[in-house]
This record gives sequence, C-alpha cells and structure tokens, in this order.
Amino acid sequence: MTLVDRPGPGPSDITETGRHRLDDLQTAVATPAARPVSYGWHPRAALWTALTVAAVALVVAVLDWSGVAVPGVIRIPAVLLAVFLLPGVPIVVALRIPGRALATALIVSASLSVNILVTQISMVLEQWHSAQTQTILLVVGLVASIAAFRTVPADVRTGPLGLARAHWTPTRLAMLAALAVSLALFIVAARGLDILQAGPYGVISLVGPWYFLGLLLLVATIVLTLRAGHIDHIVMTAAAALAVVYNTMLVAVATGEASVPTAFVHRGFVSVLAASHRLPDLEDARYSWAGFFSLATHIQESAGFTDLTDVLFWAPVVFGPLMCFGLYAIAWAIGGNARIAWMAVLLYQAFNWYQQDYFAPQAVAGLGYVAILGTMLWQLRRSPLPAPAGLDRVLPGRLGEVLSLARRTPGRVPGFGSGRTPAVGATLLLIITANTVSHQMTPMLTVLALAAFAVTGTTRYRTLWLAAGLVFAAWFSYGATDFWMGHLNSLFNEVGQIGYSVNRGVGQRLNGDPTYKSMQYLRIAASGAFVVVAFIGWLTCRGRRAWLVSGLLCAAPFVLVTLQSYGGEMIIRVFLLASPTLAPFVAIALVKLSRKLRRLPTVLVTVVAIILTLGMGVLETTNRGLNAAFEASTPAEDALTQGLINKIPPNSSVMVFSHAPHSVGARRALDPDSPIVGYIDSFPCLDNLAQCTENRQPDYVLITHQGIEMMDLQLGKPAEEMESDIAALEKLEDYTMFIETDSVRILHFVDAPAVDLSAELARSEGKDN
Repeated sequence: MTLVDRPGPGPSDITETGRHRLDDLQTAVATPAARPVSYGWHPRAALWTALTVAAVALVVAVLDWSGVAVPGVIRIPAVLLAVFLLPGVPIVVALRIPGRALATALIVSASLSVNILVTQISMVLEQWHSAQTQTILLVVGLVASIAAFRTVPADVRTGPLGLARAHWTPTRLAMLAALAVSLALFIVAARGLDILQAGPYGVISLVGPWYFLGLLLLVATIVLTLRAGHIDHIVMTAAAALAVVYNTMLVAVATGEASVPTAFVHRGFVSVLAASHRLPDLEDARYSWAGFFSLATHIQESAGFTDLTDVLFWAPVVFGPLMCFGLYAIAWAIGGNARIAWMAVLLYQAFNWYQQDYFAPQAVAGLGYVAILGTMLWQLRRSPLPAPAGLDRVLPGRLGEVLSLARRTPGRVPGFGSGRTPAVGATLLLIITANTVSHQMTPMLTVLALAAFAVTGTTRYRTLWLAAGLVFAAWFSYGATDFWMGHLNSLFNEVGQIGYSVNRGVGQRLNGDPTYKSMQYLRIAASGAFVVVAFIGWLTCRGRRAWLVSGLLCAAPFVLVTLQSYGGEMIIRVFLLASPTLAPFVAIALVKLSRKLRRLPTVLVTVVAIILTLGMGVLETTNRGLNAAFEASTPAEDALTQGLINKIPPNSSVMVFSHAPHSVGARRALDPDSPIVGYIDSFPCLDNLAQCTENRQPDYVLITHQGIEMMDLQLGKPAEEMESDIAALEKLEDYTMFIETDSVRILHFVDAPAVDLSAELARSEGKDN
C-alpha cells in the first residue's frame, strides 16, 4: 500500500433508484443506474492478503499446539502480521472505508484493539493460554475475511497504485536511488558513532559528514518531489519511511540496542506477565493499564521469542510509518489535497523529538487516536452539513449562530446508510475501549476531542464522547484500583494545579549541567514555533467547515495540563498529542507562504527550501538525540545488569548509581526472595557517593555509564567527582570490583560472593562501545 488518500464516495458514486438500494453490510444490488463504489484501494486484494496471513498463522498455531517447532522466519512474521491485519481488514472492507491512508489506519487500529481486548480479558480473568487465544483470533479473522467478500460490490473503483511500467520514469528511479544512497549513508554514519562520547550536546556532536550528506539527499528528494507538478506517491512513501528511520534509529543503530531506556522496563513488565500469566498486585501503576503489555506477552509467546529485546529495537520503524497513515488521513481531511497531507506527515516527524514512538503503550494509543480523528474528520468533510439554527431566533446574530452549533446534526456520508454509519461508530468505540485499558492519558484526550465534535455539531455520534467517558470511568473505578487506591487525594489535589504541572514538566527539567540546560531551550523553542506557525495557518483557514472543530482539537491536549502532571511528563505529552492536528496547519501556512514567492526564480526557491528543510532536519537530530548520553544503552549494560539481578543470592541488596531500567524483570517482581534494589534517593547521598555506599553497605554496587551521565547532566554532579567517589569507594577495601567494561562496573561487598557473569560478558563482547 502507498499513502495515497482519495475522497470518499459521493452522490455521484452511489445512487439510489426506485426500490433498489445498496445494502450497508450486504452485497450491492446491481442496477443499470449504479456506478462503481469508490474505495481508492483494492478490497479484494486486501481480503486475499488477510486470508493468506490467517491461514499461515493458523497453521503455525496448530503446529505450536502439537509441539512442532516452526522456524522463526515463518513464525514471527505470521504472528505479527496477524496482530496488525486481523480482524481489521474484513471490518474495514465491510464498512467500505474509502482512501488508502484512512483505511490502513483503521485496519491496524481495529486489529490491535481486538487483540488487546481479548488478551487483556484473558490476563485479568487469569485464563491465559496464548496458543488457544491465538487460534480463536485467527479462526474469527479467517471466517470474517471470507464473509467480507460478500460485502464487496461487483463494480468498485480502486484508484491507481502507480506501479505500472509507465510510471517508472527516470525521475522516479533517480529519486529512489537517492533515497537508497541516503539510507546507506545513514547506516555508515550511525555505525561509526561512539555513543559513549556523547555529552551535553547529545548525538549531534558525534555525527560526521556522511550523516549530513545522507540527510541532504533525503531532504532534497522530498523538496523536489513536493514541488513537482504531480506528486509521486511511491517516492513520498519511501521518503516518509526513511524520515522515520533518520528520526528514530540513529542511536539504536549505533548501539545495537533500543534507544529509549523505558523500553527495557516495558520488556521487564512483559517478562513478569509471561512468567505469572496474571497481573501482579500493587507492583507498578502501569499494570493498571496493562492492555499493551498483555498483547506484548501474547506476541512473545505466540511468536516464540525468549524475550522482546529484538522487538524493542525495531518498534520505532513499525510504529512510526504506521502513524503516518493516520496523520495523512487527518491532514487530507483538513487541508484537502495530497501536497498538504504529505507535508504534514513530514513536519510531524521534523518536530517529533518527544520519543514516544518506541515499544510503549503511548505508541499504540497514538495509532488509535489518529485513526479516530481521521475517521471523524473524513465524515465531516463528506457529510452534508446544515447551517446552525434554533437559538438564532432567540439570540440573533453571531452569538445565536455559535450557540446553535451544538443543536446541528450532519447528514450521513453519501453511501453510508442507517446500518454502516453506526457500524463505523461501533468500530471507533472498539478502539476507544482498547485504548482505555492500555493507556491512562490518551482516553481522557479522546473524550475531549469527541466532545469538541459534539459541541460544534460536526458529528452524528453526538453521545460518543459520553460513551468514551463512561468506559474510562468504569475502567478507572474497577480495573485501575491499584493505581488510585491509597492516594486518591493526591490525584485530585493536582486538578487545576497548572503551575505545578508546568514546573514538573519544564522547570524541574532545566537543571543540571549548564550546557545541557541551555540545549533544552532548543526543544522548547522548536515546539513553541510549531504551535505559533500552526496557529497562523489555522487563522488563514477561517470559513472552512472543519475550522472550528480542528482548532478545538489542537487545543484539547493542553486542557490535560489542568488535570494532572502525569509524573512530570504532561507538558511533553500534550505537545505530542497536539502535533497530529497542528501539523496540517503548519503545512497550510507554509504552502500559502510559498504562493507569495511565485515570482521568484524556481531554482532559487527550491534551493532555499532545501536549505531550510535541511536546517529543520539538523534541529530535529539535535533535539531528538539530546539525551543520548544517559538514554543510550550498550549491550553490556543490558546483559550484565540482567545477569547480576538473576544470579545474585536471594535477598541480596544492590545499590544502583542512578537508574537501572534493564534490571526490571520476573525475578524482581515475583520471587519472594528477590534482590532489593536501591537508588541514590537524596542529594546528601549524591554529594558523597563513597560515604553513602559505605553507610548503606549493599551487597553489590552497579555503576553504568548511562547512570553516571544521568547524574552528571540532569542532577549536576560532574562525572569527574563521581569517578573520584568511585575510586574512594574502592580504597575503603570493603568493596571489590569484579566486572569492569567501558560502560559497566560492578562491585561486591567483601562478605558477598562474586557472581559469574562470563556468559553475559561473552554475549556482549565486541558490541560494547
């Protein structure tokens, strides 16, 4: 599939004559006056793909039941494709959702939602059986795909794919060749990075000329393609995917490990669920929204993974491109053309330094959120929209018209009758429910977004926001008790405390190393500029039917700041969640600016556009990689930390210098004699690490490069002082260092035995930068 979105079916596409009407969920009745139903994509090809995936995955599941080993090269793709495609494909085909981008966004979100809900129910009820669950899901997907063939009309309009021989022009081939060279240069540049040398400037201080040359090729391809008279969607699809790689994979390719340390925490949660097949009690608040982790556990067992380390690495280049489909659908509905849609997709990447597209619930919830917005905005664009009326009789003028908006109900999308329209709403509610059991914050924003559609009279689903709110309230009350039990007052005390949320999200982050603190202002400036330009673009769109509701959608995430601080993450998250609707208006503003430059020489405008786009790419590389010094993980940090936690004697105590995300796992959560892991929890302890360690007398001391850099850059304790403290600790003769690599040092107390970590050392040998 390519990211080519096309208008949905209109009155000219589907007609009703006499007694003949297209049934919403059954085979169309052919009449002489009927015209082809416009999909903009190939429904039969999609169903055949779904059938093939379901059949292969079902065979794999049956063999798994039988104890027959299936090669990973077959088993892993079959399981993953089934999770992302089933039963979404038959659902979306039956609904006849038009447009490749919107259809793909809904296929993926609906499939993930069904899988999340089924696996979460199994986990909550403690009736876990991954092979049985997988078989049921695949049988349902197989039957649904077969049945969905009956819903496809005999005559459909699919739209061109752009794959015909005539489309493979020298220009396309040259552009694709440039992207291939750019990818090769990226890999060479990334593999040449010594990530342990990253400091307060982050990864930008490490990249060399090969990286900038590759980035230049990428941005030149994008600018030239967008400025062409006809946009080549094949080239833009490849360019968007490569932009995701540049934005998310630089540190990961350099180290061979996931670039966000929290991903390893999530891996640990999955290992806990895989070992116990139940939700642990009072272990971590995130287990109260464990839908994502239940699905990940199902994937780990069904695909035959020992753990999900490899999945962590590749997750950004799966979630990132999938996000592009929903972004394109939103931008198409707001902007109305492919050029603006593609620009919005790329602008989202160019300012997405928030790093939430890793192996995390937020990434999956984000896919669902953009699918919901894309569907609602598409319906608004295609539906008949009556003028607001009612209160204008009592309050004449603009005020009465505005107050009448909530009384307005749009007509149905042409071709979507009394059956298919509520079926689309039910699909959205399915996605909302899955998001509710997977993520704490996105469901709250979804309620606000749906309420914005309701109060502006731009949706037929006037009570969907209420249904979403009830689902969230029900889960919060009964499914998330471990989260709020015992500290409900503190949760409500944060409501309305905007200053507190801002201070935790911004003020408390502007600490530590002075250079690193100054670099943080680049991030703030980039996000601020993005909002300002989007606001300007929004103002220029006044008069469009989506103008008011899209403005409310941009503003809705910022309301969340008044509700809670989200552990200091709220400010980052609101900018992240606002970006899908801000990006189209930034694109609109830039397009309108470019129209004022038409009198300038084309070559000059193109060169300036390339330079400015390259500057945005460099800025994003800087912002995204600013935390590389304390977020990048080496293979040794991962392997040795896991080995230490798993092999030390029962009830041993471990003192970690800073944090240890790789230590989270089944033993710490489930073993009654699990190791006791302690951290540097006070500034007096930080001021004199040697004395603090001597006072606590832990059995083992774990020191990682990641932790040293975090204390240096975020807490303001220079690395030189910490090295001096470590040397003083060794001189006390109470501790002996038995592991020392470039990124990991482990000491044991004189009365505690040294642990044999030779296997873990061998596993990371030659990979530790």
